[in-house]
Amino acid sequence: MRIVVTVCSLTFVGVSLTASQRPIEPRAGCRRNPEIVDTCRTIHGRLFISNGTPSMRIWPVGTNRILGVTPSENEIVPEIIKQHVNFNTRLYGDFEVCPFTKEKPGEMQIVCVEAASKLVGERFVEGNAAPLTFRIGK
Repeated sequence: MRIVVTVCSLTFVGVSLTASQRPIEPRAGCRRNPEIVDTCRTIHGRLFISNGTPSMRIWPVGTNRILGVTPSENEIVPEIIKQHVNFNTRLYGDFEVCPFTKEKPGEMQIVCVEAASKLVGERFVEGNAAPLTFRIGK
């Protein structure tokens, strides 16, 4: 009886993980990616790199939420973001995000970034008290 319960439990957990963690194909892009679960929206936020997975994250200004940008190590974001963001540089701006997961209280929502505009960067340099601020793009 114990073996049957264990096998049933593992099967249920396996099905749950498979359904919620399907691989996201970066070549499909963001907005047209078949894994998108809701409409895309534009948020004003701070994009930064952090320890953990996913490492690229967005804090929508004025909220307590954090959005995770995936897939890790090959994030679906515009090239301008890849060129500028790192552990020492964070970006503020308007980000059009498309969700791979539904929004749930207490959980990081997983997204991709279709577009970014009005970007301002903050670069932290060792020995400087304040970050260096710069505009990106037009």
